[in-house]
Amino acid sequence: MNLHVTRHGQVDQKTQHPVGDPYLSDLGREQARKLGERLKDLGFRGTVYSSPFLRTVETANIVAEVVDAPVVPAAPMREYVIREGQMVGFRGATVAELKDLHSKVVKPSEFVYPWWTDAIETPEDIEARVEPLIEEVVKDEEDALLVGHGASVGGVHRYILKKHAPDQMGHGQYDWNCILSSFAFGGKVEVVRIMDTEHLPEEMITANAKSKAEVLEERSG
Repeated sequence: MNLHVTRHGQVDQKTQHPVGDPYLSDLGREQARKLGERLKDLGFRGTVYSSPFLRTVETANIVAEVVDAPVVPAAPMREYVIREGQMVGFRGATVAELKDLHSKVVKPSEFVYPWWTDAIETPEDIEARVEPLIEEVVKDEEDALLVGHGASVGGVHRYILKKHAPDQMGHGQYDWNCILSSFAFGGKVEVVRIMDTEHLPEEMITANAKSKAEVLEERSG
């Protein structure tokens, strides 16, 4: 089976949205459509598992519309908490609300509400919470796409690479919006691509509000 991983599309912080839960920008929606087209070209036939945040489910639903797949809300792919008070005022959507918003969302067999935490999380905490999801999805032997955030996507990469391809831990790629990583699980795990942007025109590559050029300039400085 092929396990694909992506980060949500660019968000729009300027429009009105629930506390801590912005929607996608128009560019973010187009990034998601491009990702869906890439997966369709790759012959994706499986399930999309998404963080329950609005921006991730919106990304997942756009992809799912292109490839005709169900979207399953998956709390382990959620955003992480890095400071005290970060989640004050946050009220995450229920599965019923997500189903009302997005046509491809289906109710998971298990989903505990509230699905978020206000506890500060370390990289090790994030790896520990994505591990059971990865192992469960891989066991099903059906292609899957995990849609998350910078932190949870990073946790998925660290968990898989540490276990199956430690020599590629220092891959040096950046987690742009709607990147695509793919891992082939069989007798041996193959790293097919890591944080690839082949499906995105150069001007569409972003890290949320910042363009690729702006991010690379900051990093070089």
